[in-house]
Amino acid sequence: MEKKKVREKQIPERKQKILKELVDLMQKNRTTMIASIEGVPSHHYQKIKKSLKGKATIKFVKKNLVLMAIDKSKDLEHLKNKVDKNFAILFSQSDPFDLASLLTDLKSQTKLKPGQVPDKDIVLEAGTTDIMAGPALAEFTNAKIKVGVDQGKIAIKEPFIIQANHPVPAEVSLILERLEMKPLTIGIKPLAAFDLKEHKLYDTIKIDKDEATRLLSICTREAMNLAINADYACKETINMLLAKADLQAQALNQILNQTKQ
Repeated sequence: MEKKKVREKQIPERKQKILKELVDLMQKNRTTMIASIEGVPSHHYQKIKKSLKGKATIKFVKKNLVLMAIDKSKDLEHLKNKVDKNFAILFSQSDPFDLASLLTDLKSQTKLKPGQVPDKDIVLEAGTTDIMAGPALAEFTNAKIKVGVDQGKIAIKEPFIIQANHPVPAEVSLILERLEMKPLTIGIKPLAAFDLKEHKLYDTIKIDKDEATRLLSICTREAMNLAINADYACKETINMLLAKADLQAQALNQILNQTKQ
């Protein structure tokens, strides 16, 4: 205990103020979140920080101060494993998933620079581009993209896939810039969060609204097909069931008329 007191006294006053502020934020907010800011440019970080005003507080402080603050805060010790390099710590009265959703909305698209690693496949579809044929043809060839010329413009002959989790060659990056594509998503990525209200740790938080919307659309379509095939009547299916019954009635009348003849 005595050693601990001595060590704390050696902390500069400025850092002691930061440490106290971190502890206060951890104790007064519902959510404490550790998030990755890997690959996030400074200007984009500042833009996010401004957008979070009134909704969440974001801090970019040294690792040792965050670890010390966690040690002083009850139940947060499991967050220590997520505190690594290039991280920020966020505080909010919102629950962890609402905060993660907010961060998802603040993501943006940017160019893919040579050597950067996309997190998902990027597909250059076959078709005519807006790039005039000329020196650029050699650039496409250097990137191993099969092209031709269509009415004076470069045409991609077959889809070209830039694989996820692989560094992008400079030749390919140049083509993406030529095509004015911004395929790289940048933003703050939630790693783990503690919900003080529920006393729960969430060490995997992934919000993908586009994928969720796509899956919801598929489920809705499949549920509708099942309901129609099962003749389940409700306000969502009644018009289709009546149309289905009408078609069946018409088909039955045709059979009856043929039988009479």
